[in-house]
Amino acid sequence: MYWSVLVVQVSALKSMNNVSTVMFTGNVTHKLDPKSRVAIPAGWRDAQGITLWMIDTQNEGYPILKCYTKESFAEMVNGIRSHAEARGFDPAAVNRYLGTIIGLSFEAEVSTQGKLLIPKAQRERLKLADNATIVGRGSYFEIWAPGDFEATKSAEALAKLELDKIFGILT
Repeated sequence: MYWSVLVVQVSALKSMNNVSTVMFTGNVTHKLDPKSRVAIPAGWRDAQGITLWMIDTQNEGYPILKCYTKESFAEMVNGIRSHAEARGFDPAAVNRYLGTIIGLSFEAEVSTQGKLLIPKAQRERLKLADNATIVGRGSYFEIWAPGDFEATKSAEALAKLELDKIFGILT
């Protein structure tokens, strides 16, 4: 079975303090405009002019940009801190690790037209030419070069996913 998600599905969840949190699901490939901006799916835009925190990183050896809302970025940082401290890591080591993550992150704003500017350095590192693939990961989303993302969906790549040998959803 070959896994392919072409439809972007979104769930907006209201929390007790009335803040809307978007669940990023699915994937879509969009053309970059002449200013190196990519359109974010409409359902993913919790509010016009939303600010994202981006981290220049990798997934399965491929360069990507991870994009977090303010809330999901804070949850990720707090979750790392809580988990590391519960496992007995030295607080100074935890601070250095989180400092590295925070130091590598940068803010980016989704315009009122729903477009996100991909900075030149990141565009070049991802080798984005005309298109970018946006992949939902639940509390955050990633930006990939389309060919790199497609490579992670091959039968060979999916066969390497240990958990799928147990659950059998993707293969």
